[in-house]
Amino acid sequence: MVPLARRMLFRDRGRLLVTVIGLGSTVSLILFLLAVYDGVRDGTINYVRTAVIDLWVCQKNANNLIKSSSFVQTSRAAEISRIPGVRGAAPLMRIITRARIGQRDTSTLFILAFDPRTRIGEPASIAEGTPHLERHDMILDRSFARKYGLAVGSMLRIQETPFRIAAISEGTNALLAQYAFVRIDDGEELLGIPGIASFILVRLGAGANPQQVIDAIRRLDDRLTVYTRDEFVANNLAEIQTGVLPVFGAIIVFGALVCGLVIALMLYSSVLERREDYATLKALGASHLYLLRLIVVQSIAGSLSGFACGLIVTAATTPILLQFAPSVTVHYTVSAALIVFAGTIVIGICGAAVPIQLLRRIYPAEVFRA
Repeated sequence: MVPLARRMLFRDRGRLLVTVIGLGSTVSLILFLLAVYDGVRDGTINYVRTAVIDLWVCQKNANNLIKSSSFVQTSRAAEISRIPGVRGAAPLMRIITRARIGQRDTSTLFILAFDPRTRIGEPASIAEGTPHLERHDMILDRSFARKYGLAVGSMLRIQETPFRIAAISEGTNALLAQYAFVRIDDGEELLGIPGIASFILVRLGAGANPQQVIDAIRRLDDRLTVYTRDEFVANNLAEIQTGVLPVFGAIIVFGALVCGLVIALMLYSSVLERREDYATLKALGASHLYLLRLIVVQSIAGSLSGFACGLIVTAATTPILLQFAPSVTVHYTVSAALIVFAGTIVIGICGAAVPIQLLRRIYPAEVFRA
């Protein structure tokens, strides 16, 4: 059966080539979108997941770093640091703004201002430069720096204040905005409201009971709410999953449907053109199960060829796409490739459903129609 399926598949090489290229392009798009999906998800939560912070203290009803507004007094950090079990506490200020490079405005920046003395809140991954910031120094996300041609030592302006890039961070790209980090005193200067922060970040001592510390912070001020690192990561992930990520999911599903339609169209036209061949097989005694397997083998073979083509297209086009969209971070994973591979096989089987229905309406007597 396999040689027969292969011969039928390669009988019209031009149509097969067009089908494989179409499938490959769609598979490449799905792989790229999955990589962007993982990149956005990881870039959004990577900071809160990797920064050495045990507890996040914020205003009641605020529960994430991305969209919720929180205002707490910076003096709360000193009060919290005196609670038994707390090794250190420091304010973190969030400012959403734009920078200016020469005469050009940049895209949105999430500026996080941390205490340079305790260094609680600095990013965990520094690719270049030093995290020890002087006044008007900045740690900038790598994707943002690549997008605007910046490097360690470059200058930019934020609200007319010049900042020097002292370091480049990784894993701080949320796609719609990138993170930057400055000193808390520089953040107060930009915000123009001293003594106000967005969060109080807490590090616990060895052997400390997190729940006891949380209860003590809540007794300190009932307008504060406290999250452990895992809870805060989950809150940020939930926020991004209800925002931009469903859009990627919808496009991926649409791409899968296109793959199925391409396969179905190829096989449907193939069966139409070879009605006499299938009628001859039926006249020779081929069972319906045999013919069904013949169609499914062709469908899966075409789908897998499209998957292989998609891998080649992805490897060739990703560097080019990233040149045009340097702010995009992509994370290709083996698990995502395996999911697409399994999905390709399922799509191939489903794509055979339409031509199988046509096959049922082919009768052995049609072999005499010519």
